[in-house]
Amino acid sequence: MMLESKETEKLQNLARFDFIDVCLLGETGTGKTRAARLIHELSPRSNKPFIAVNCAELSPTVIEAELFGYEKGAFTGAVSSKTGKFEAAAGGTLFLDEIGELESYMQAKLLKAVDEKHITRVGSNVQRPVNLRIIYATNRDLGIFREDLRYRVVAHTIELKPLRKRPEEIIPLAEEFIRNFNLKSGCKILVNNNVLSVLEKADWRGNVRELRNFIEKACLEALFIADLHNRKVEKSLSAVLTKEILLSFLPQNESFGEKPNELPDKINSNDSGKTDYRQEKEEFDRQKVETALAKNNGNVSRTAVELHLSRNGLIKKINRYNIKVDD
Repeated sequence: MMLESKETEKLQNLARFDFIDVCLLGETGTGKTRAARLIHELSPRSNKPFIAVNCAELSPTVIEAELFGYEKGAFTGAVSSKTGKFEAAAGGTLFLDEIGELESYMQAKLLKAVDEKHITRVGSNVQRPVNLRIIYATNRDLGIFREDLRYRVVAHTIELKPLRKRPEEIIPLAEEFIRNFNLKSGCKILVNNNVLSVLEKADWRGNVRELRNFIEKACLEALFIADLHNRKVEKSLSAVLTKEILLSFLPQNESFGEKPNELPDKINSNDSGKTDYRQEKEEFDRQKVETALAKNNGNVSRTAVELHLSRNGLIKKINRYNIKVDD
């Protein structure tokens, strides 16, 4: 997990005071879960459970039972007693992600449990003590919380900036994701920083999560291309991740003001860096088409097969780039 030095220092300081609850703020995909795990691992509670709950995935009718547990017969279907997430995280850390999705009545119950250090299972009157740290996370404005809970939640906050505001982390993160892909797949994807630098010019609206998924997809494409070139029965276990592959997968940024396969009518002079990126992507695509056409003596059908395009798709590119060809 990479954070700015100021954020890292604050995270480390808060981690060791394991009686202090923490709130992580940031857009979806900025790495709030990873930051929560890091706080847990750096804390005196690191040898105890880390339990994560995504509040947005639980319906209002079941979230109380999931958090606090329930007794046998508490409701239809409760054929036996069950411990909740608070009890499961005993001695450790409970990570409540997307806490902003909790309804007001549930926020009140949560605040009562946090303040009193006790929970009551659904269908029971017995209070059970809980000893744990809570890490909250939300991508919403804190104004959505009940006032009393808001004061509790915002006491110690760490804001995780979106990836587009920390471009210096894009290449290190990409390298980490490639290493993870190699480890999990048993393959060896090779790449250098000069190639990865093109990633710094994209917006990454989905933040770290989008970048990770993008790298996995690009690595698979590199292996697929290696298989085509080798033309062997066995699958390739190593491949080179090229700049061309990355550019072919990068989406047209919304900030370019363009639709897929269309050029903008007007380029904002303040977006010169993004314009350079778009032009570089277009140039790579055009050269790829021209090279494949030359290799296949101008045969559009064979070229389309080689580029994994439909014949009509290739013809659109030929027309778009004003490429002269005889089929």
